[in-house]
Amino acid sequence: MRRLSPLWPALALGLASCFAAARAAELRLEVSGLSSTEGEVLVAVYAGAEQWLKAPAALAKVKADTALDGRLQLRIDGLPDDVPLAVSLFHDRNGNGRMDRNPMGMPLEPFAFSNQAQGAFGPPPFSQAQLPAGTTQHAIQLP
Repeated sequence: MRRLSPLWPALALGLASCFAAARAAELRLEVSGLSSTEGEVLVAVYAGAEQWLKAPAALAKVKADTALDGRLQLRIDGLPDDVPLAVSLFHDRNGNGRMDRNPMGMPLEPFAFSNQAQGAFGPPPFSQAQLPAGTTQHAIQLP
């Protein structure tokens, strides 16, 4: 009978760590184009087409005060680094915590998505807004 090398446990541990769950990562987000200092910016990060724009399914939600110069730097921690992510945000000018819309359902407050994705007659699909897995920095400009 053949004996295993005494290095076997260390090798097994090393291999297991290679296949372990993804590490937590951060995304540094630069938002520009803020037209006023009123209200706040609401940001949500999603990790798949099934969850895209479904608020309860967001991996992270961040609320930030606006900045005097129209730019905002955010750091979102605890995100997976092994899957594509997509970001949606809007400038909640009146601070009511929701996107205001006109009677036809059109947004009344500025909004944007990662990759500056734009939809036709609705939001863009996740595939247009997704960032490559492992992205650590991204800039979004509000219209």
